Amino acid sequence: MKTRIINSVFLLVIVSLQAQEVEKARQLESIEVFGQTIKYIEKGEGKTLILLHGLGSNLERWDNNIDDLSKEFNVIALDQIGFGYSDKPTIPYRGATLVEFLNEFMNQKRIEKATLIGNSMGGWVASLFAIKHSEKVDKLVLVDPAFLLGLPKDANADEIYAFANPTTLEDMANYIKRIYYQNEELLKPEKLRKSLIKKLSWNDGYTVYQTIQSLILGKDLMLGKLKDISIETLIIQGKNDPIVPMKTIYTLKERIKNNVTIIYKNSGHSPMVEEPEKFNTDVLNFLNNE
Repeated sequence: MKTRIINSVFLLVIVSLQAQEVEKARQLESIEVFGQTIKYIEKGEGKTLILLHGLGSNLERWDNNIDDLSKEFNVIALDQIGFGYSDKPTIPYRGATLVEFLNEFMNQKRIEKATLIGNSMGGWVASLFAIKHSEKVDKLVLVDPAFLLGLPKDANADEIYAFANPTTLEDMANYIKRIYYQNEELLKPEKLRKSLIKKLSWNDGYTVYQTIQSLILGKDLMLGKLKDISIETLIIQGKNDPIVPMKTIYTLKERIKNNVTIIYKNSGHSPMVEEPEKFNTDVLNFLNNE
């Protein structure tokens, strides 16, 4: 029992130290939004792109994209409220919550208009934002967007929560297999261990659970609102994504008026990580196509 407690304390110390090292190495910036600290990275000049991560993720998911995109744009990748290294108040999280914080973030940063690029849950937030604050959105890029059509009728909050919050190496392996189609390198023992430590350092379990519960209760769903997205939209979808099925993309392609859809044959749920060069090129081509 004593050994187990010592090991637990040791792991917590490692997680805390790693979080501090990551923040220092990445030179994360901070801003106060509604009294809460939001962490973000900003790089480049020109029109603004805001990168929005998915459920149980953080701004590190965009590591392979920030440098290339920032050569032509002012790129901001942020940890949304309740995720990553941003503050995590114990509030009932939902899509509207994330939209409200994003809007105030833009106000605080004096960003009048931006292109929103969202992966998974981030695509849901970007879409909700594009409807509520269309005047603030230049273009929209939805990358394997989740939750726009809600959850399956038989969705189980506890099962989704357990998947998004791995606590063992086996759980972490299952998580990686579902997030990345190209996953062999990430499943190596040392990489797996580092991934688990990093995931635990975010401590976003409460946020994840509250967000899932809001979806099960039918809050902020978009099926009937997709037709209201009039902004030019690029949809990028990994063909091998087990989380967002292709039928969802067909529905989005049919209902969002002004869209271009690109399917990535060698990607799962995270094309920007698995095929970054293609992703960066496709996004830049779309943004530069006036």
